[in-house]
Amino acid sequence: MHRIVLHGLIMTVVVMLSGEPLDAIAQEVPAGESSSGQVPVPEKRKTEFYGALSILGTIPKDENLTVGGTTIFDTNVKGSVGAGLKAGIFPKFAGGVFGVEGEVFGHGGKLNAPVQAQGDLTVINFMVNVLARYPGEIIQPYVGVGIGVSAGQLSDANIQVASIQLTGKAGDGAGAFQFLGGVRAYLTKMIFLFGEYKYFAANYKWESEGISTGSPSVNFDFRTQIVSGGIGISF
Repeated sequence: MHRIVLHGLIMTVVVMLSGEPLDAIAQEVPAGESSSGQVPVPEKRKTEFYGALSILGTIPKDENLTVGGTTIFDTNVKGSVGAGLKAGIFPKFAGGVFGVEGEVFGHGGKLNAPVQAQGDLTVINFMVNVLARYPGEIIQPYVGVGIGVSAGQLSDANIQVASIQLTGKAGDGAGAFQFLGGVRAYLTKMIFLFGEYKYFAANYKWESEGISTGSPSVNFDFRTQIVSGGIGISF
């Protein structure tokens, strides 16, 4: 009985202070709830498309060069700079967490070996990457793996192993794979900056007719770390 009287006095005071009818106060919906009494559900993430440009630098790993079955150990490729272009999608059904992107990027390099083996290396890569990210509003770290094709051209070659001498140029298209990780930082709702690290691998085989007629083929296992950064747009 006392509780009923106390509740009535409190409601009377609220009406006097607010100047609103008692019925209007009783029908107010608590904050964070809909008129049906349920907490509203946030809008689902939409499908995101994006494109980006980047500049990059390479840190190649010493690998072996094979000429006609003879192995030249610890062949070095000097690091170089390059550029790239990518486009991708994070579909709505994947919750904005998983996506796929296609990219093309290229760079140079100069090949040197302990014996007489020099040449200029030009590489252009066409890759497809599968990505997983944290879909934050501003910061988005991500990781991925990619496969594709690498076009490697060896030019101005001067390679001599025992009685074998190779000169000229040749090109090869080889299968390639990479592991990558990076982070995006949004400047606006559409424009973002990103930084990325990759470990890239391709095995080139330059046939003899591309370098000097009648000479054996040249095989090179190319491995490099790639550090890149750039700007992109999301829509």
